[in-house]
Amino acid sequence: MSSFRGSVKRRGGFRPGLRLLPTSEDGAVLALVAVFLPVAVLTVGMVLDLGIVYFAKRAVQGACDLGALAGVIELDWDALASGDVRIDPTMGQAKAVQVASENVYALGGVIREASISAHVLNAPDREEPTVRVECCFKVRAHFLGFLPGLGEGISCSVSSEGSVVRRTKW
Repeated sequence: MSSFRGSVKRRGGFRPGLRLLPTSEDGAVLALVAVFLPVAVLTVGMVLDLGIVYFAKRAVQGACDLGALAGVIELDWDALASGDVRIDPTMGQAKAVQVASENVYALGGVIREASISAHVLNAPDREEPTVRVECCFKVRAHFLGFLPGLGEGISCSVSSEGSVVRRTKW
């Protein structure tokens, strides 16, 4: 048991003997928040923007798939009458671009600067006539648009192919 009765009070929150070092940790949480808040905001913004890019890329891929299928059904009937399975190049390209464009622009404000092209491949060395649809587009960066290089959007491209299947047996 101590023979000292009473209490010792420290003044100013300093340890005795070390008067230059503060013992209070009142500002430590504020410093941690100031350091980690911008990191957390950038991380959440990046996750949300990448989620929007993933959604847009899947939606545009579906639009290109539909365009390729629409272009494949535009057969050259004169060539088919003679036994040659071919796709009419002008009608196939026009229909593929039209269907893909309608579906891409139905996405609204997510997509900007979309360019859609279609190519009909009826080469004799190919086994099946094919329509290839390609789309290059930019997705608007909602949260990270202030970063250098992302102000105009995030560039993406997708492509799709559709082929006419020749039936050999009935």
